[in-house]
Order: sequence, then C-alpha cells, then structure tokens
Amino acid sequence: MKLKASITSNSMKLIDVFNKITSGALITGPDFQRKLVWKKQHKYAFIKTILLNFPFPEVYIASSEVDVVTLQAKEIVVDGQQRLTTIVDYIKGSGDFANQNQVTPFDELSIDDKKDFLNYSVTVKDLKDIGIDNIKEVFKRINSTDYSLNSNEILNAQFGDGEFSIFCKQIVYKDFEPSEEITDVILDSNTKTKLNSFFEDKKIFSDNDVRRMFDIQYIMLLTSTILEGKYFGRSTRINHYLEKYNGSFDVHQSILDKVIKSINLIDSLKLSSSSYWFNKANLFTLIIEFSKVDENLIDLDILESKLLELEKKVDVYFTDEDISMISDEERKYFEFARQGSHELAAREHRAKVIRDLITESTAKAEGEAKAEIEIEIEIENKNLEMLVNHNIDFSILIPTETGLKKSIMDAVSGVREFLKTNDLHNYETQESGPDHKKKLEGYFITDTDKIKTEISLYRSNGRGDFRIWFSDLKSFVSEKEELALLNIEKTIYILNVSRYNYEDNPNLITKA
Repeated sequence: MKLKASITSNSMKLIDVFNKITSGALITGPDFQRKLVWKKQHKYAFIKTILLNFPFPEVYIASSEVDVVTLQAKEIVVDGQQRLTTIVDYIKGSGDFANQNQVTPFDELSIDDKKDFLNYSVTVKDLKDIGIDNIKEVFKRINSTDYSLNSNEILNAQFGDGEFSIFCKQIVYKDFEPSEEITDVILDSNTKTKLNSFFEDKKIFSDNDVRRMFDIQYIMLLTSTILEGKYFGRSTRINHYLEKYNGSFDVHQSILDKVIKSINLIDSLKLSSSSYWFNKANLFTLIIEFSKVDENLIDLDILESKLLELEKKVDVYFTDEDISMISDEERKYFEFARQGSHELAAREHRAKVIRDLITESTAKAEGEAKAEIEIEIEIENKNLEMLVNHNIDFSILIPTETGLKKSIMDAVSGVREFLKTNDLHNYETQESGPDHKKKLEGYFITDTDKIKTEISLYRSNGRGDFRIWFSDLKSFVSEKEELALLNIEKTIYILNVSRYNYEDNPNLITKA
C-alpha cells in the first residue's frame, strides 16, 4: 500500500536519543528486527566515526503505542538498531566497551569531547503512525539484499564480515588476509598457506564454483558439520552457525585443529592430485570422518591400499560388464558420489563406507585379523626380520581381489618411493597412457626357485592413477598376502612373505 505522505528527515541530538532509549520511550528491539548483531570491531569503528564528527546513515523510527500509566508515547527503531545500541553501550561502558583499549572510553573523554559527542547531530526519519504492516514493509525494503543473488551471495551480503564467515574465507581464499581491526579469528600464515595450497593444488573447485561462491559454501558446510557433530541434509545448518558465530567464534581453534588433522592424514596417503578421492563429495566425507579418528591408530599403508582399491572398483563399475566383485554398499556409494547428492541419506551412506575402511585400517583391527592366521603372521615376521638383518631395502605391496583379477595393482606411495629412491622409476614425471609404460625385469621368488615375470609401470588415462602390472600374478599370490619388492642389481625380486619361508634360504634373494 502506498504511504500517504513522504517521510521527512529531522535532526536530534545524540543525548536526546540516548535519554529516550534509556527511559524506555524509544524501543530498539521490536519483534520484526533482525537478531544479527555487530561484531565489536564494527562497534569500535562506529564510535570513532562519531568522535571524529563524521556523518553516519540516518535512523528510521516510528510511533508504537501510548503508555496509559506513564502517559508517555512510545516509539520503535525501524532501522538503526545496531548504531543506537552501540551508542548506549559506549556511554555506559558496558558490553564490548567494558575493559577494551580500541577506543577511548566515554568516561575518559575530556569535558569538551563529551559535549561534542553528546551534541552530535543524528539524522532521523520519523515514519510516525503508519501502522505495523507498513513499518515491516519499510524495514524489508531498507534491508533487502536478494536482487538476483543466489543463496551463497545473499549469505555473504548478510554475514560476509562475520567471524564464522571470515574463518571459512581464510581457509579457501589465498588472497584474503584479514587484519586484527576487523576480526579476532586470524589463521597463522603457515596454517593458512597449507590449507589454501591443499584446495588449490588438488583443484577441488572449478572456476564456476569460485565465481558463484560455492567454494566458500563448501568450507562453511564442512565447518558446520563438524560443529553439528552429525550430518544434515543440504546446507540447512549453515545459516544457524553464521548467525550464532557472527559476532564471536571462540571455538574456531578446535574446528581448525580437526580440519588440519584431516588434511594432514589425507596428505600422508600421497594420493594422486587427480584421484577419485578429490571429488568434492568424496573429499567432504574423508575430511569429516578423518576428523573423528585417532590418526596414531591407523595403518596408513592399509588405508591407502583400501582407498585405491575402492577407486579401482569405481572404474570397473562404470566401464566393465562384470561387476560381481562390487558389493551393493559400494555400488550405492559410487552412485551417490557421482551425483554429488546433498541429501542426508547419501551423506550418511558415504560416511558409513569410509568409516568401515578406517576401521579395517586401524592397527587394532589389523592385529585382530592377523590373530586368526598366526602361522602366516609368524612367517611374515621372520621374513621381514631377515630382510632387515641383511640390510635389504624393500617395499610392501598387498594385492586385492580387483588387482588379482586384472593382474594390476595400485602403486601405493611406499612402492612409488621405493622405485624412485632406487632409481628404478619416477611416476611423477611419467606421462599418462599405455604409450608411456615403463617395463622392468622381475622375478617371483619362492622358497626354492625364481620365476620370471614382466613388470609394467604406468599411469592410467583420465585421472593418471599410479599402476603396477605383473604377468602371471595370480599364480604367485592370493588376496591379502603380502609381497615384498626388492631391488637386486636393478632387477625387482618379488617375495611372497606370507606364504614362503625365506629365512632358511636367504641366498635365493641375494644371488643373481
């Protein structure tokens, strides 16, 4: 409905505004006002504006009701709530103005400065008695931010300089360097560089993600999920935490510690930068689930092997006709990850699959599994001890069901480092595709003989996964048996340390 008359501007002395508020004649927090509060840095800057006698935007007030007991007409603040409450707190020395050193306290101002402050002219637009519906409409239009903005841009317009938002921006934006004048949440330079580099080097976000602020929403989603302690659908809890931690984010260090722990654990796995696990949905699940674990209990070699095995299965699932080796849970995971589903059920299922892999990779779980095959463990320990005693460098490789079926295994980080250190092969400098395979001579070593095998080292097309292929692999090893790779005069010897006892015949290993 069109207003009957235009709204005129008047001037009021700041002291008069203060007295109206403290007497109850001017209500600063009507029901329709936003719950959003200024950060203390905003408050300090605002008071400095007045002390310097610079202007600030006009305040809107409107008539409310008449108090029939005090015979006093009451008014409400339509726009300017934070400015006026900040003025009251400053004069009283309360709230964020108690025990601070950013701005001279009111009580410590000179008499002349106090007079100047209290006589400061506040521009006021008085809507008078236009009715509550019109008041709300005026408020809505004054504070409107949603002209063709997407949800991320609207949140940034509302909370972009809040503490929660500033924390998240530092994680993902390399060029964002906030100062202590605008925030209490500042990441140290080494931590910030590490996090920025992780997301940039792994190419987690596309150019479109960055343009439409989906990168910052992703970090807010991670942070909100850690705070929530459980998964939720879509982005339903982000707004809650933006509002809750807009003025102060005192728990940010504990969140940062968890994110760093997850990133360190992921880096320790030494996955290819183009790995399936750096898909946004997969990485989200890894970071959340890794933030909950005791990293000291995890066998990184086993975890890396299990993640690479699942990554290999996704290729089988989407390209091969025979998917009998893929479980229903794995199939469901692949579909959810491909869709990037934001629904609660999808997030919880992905989390369950990753949790199971983590559980299977803990030192405790590995010990329990090996306890069931004590003879095999005894052989393994003796063989590995023998290699150590003879100062023989080696690397461990554990075949999987998928790897044995195709005679192809993932060259895990330990194997890649072994080959590089022994000057046999460097995957990092190798181009992807079958035309760039590196072939090496190798032998399967039993307890009585050695059998020649052809070895191919290559990076797959597409993601560039690190692969190692052995001819006739299935005849020498079974799933989950451990292989030890040795370098004997630039020839790779492959030992099945779970099956054969090499302790009694070490010459098989060292003789040409």
